[in-house]
Amino acid sequence: MSAIEHPTQPIDGATSPAVPTTPDAAPRDLRRTWRRLAAASLILGPLGVTLIRAVMPYWTNDSTAEMVAGMAAAPGRAAAMTWLGLATTPFLLLSALAMGFVARRRAPVIATWGAGVLFGAYALGSAVSAPDILVEAFVARGDDPAAIAADAALLMDAPAMLTGALTFVVGHLIGMVLVAIAVVRARVVAWWVGALIAVAQPIHVVSAVIVPNQMLDVAFGWGATTLGYALVAWAVLRTSDDEWDLPPLKR
Repeated sequence: MSAIEHPTQPIDGATSPAVPTTPDAAPRDLRRTWRRLAAASLILGPLGVTLIRAVMPYWTNDSTAEMVAGMAAAPGRAAAMTWLGLATTPFLLLSALAMGFVARRRAPVIATWGAGVLFGAYALGSAVSAPDILVEAFVARGDDPAAIAADAALLMDAPAMLTGALTFVVGHLIGMVLVAIAVVRARVVAWWVGALIAVAQPIHVVSAVIVPNQMLDVAFGWGATTLGYALVAWAVLRTSDDEWDLPPLKR
């Protein structure tokens, strides 16, 4: 047979060139980077909410008329509140996933439920912040306060908005308690850290509605949540890469 029929056959005694082979390069190991990002999210999420609660120009139990009056009297605080809400939301969502991830190996069931409920609640947080943005825009335009209050009430009482707001309130309360139990059962932090996180949110509800007190919420509600999350973040930073996750695989 001729070389034409078999193109790979050497011609005139020449040897076939070797085909170079290169081993698959291992992907860059980003486990330390992911740990640091998770730790940052754990701190920045609840810290952002604490700052929001601190600068609010009205309080949770106020009527819509009082809400409008408060925001009109302190436009700078109203603007800070809405911008902080915009910046905080992504970190809240990531913090829910981080709490589930850090506890997933030793407490997979409760970590999954807690992270899922908490993430879903935070995703509906726009139902709480939307009236603030609406009122701020109308106040800046100089609309009549009574008309603004009526529009805000209409928005807040809309079925979809009301459902989202109630789901957020109940969901983030339950989800926070679940992830607090998860990080203790997974031996990420000591029991008292989990208790601090779990108790902080009922205190938040009490200070927001039952016994309205802004400083109580800032110090012992979301403030305590921030402290508890910061201790979880510290544990995440001290975790080895191998305990945090499996190493990357070659392609």
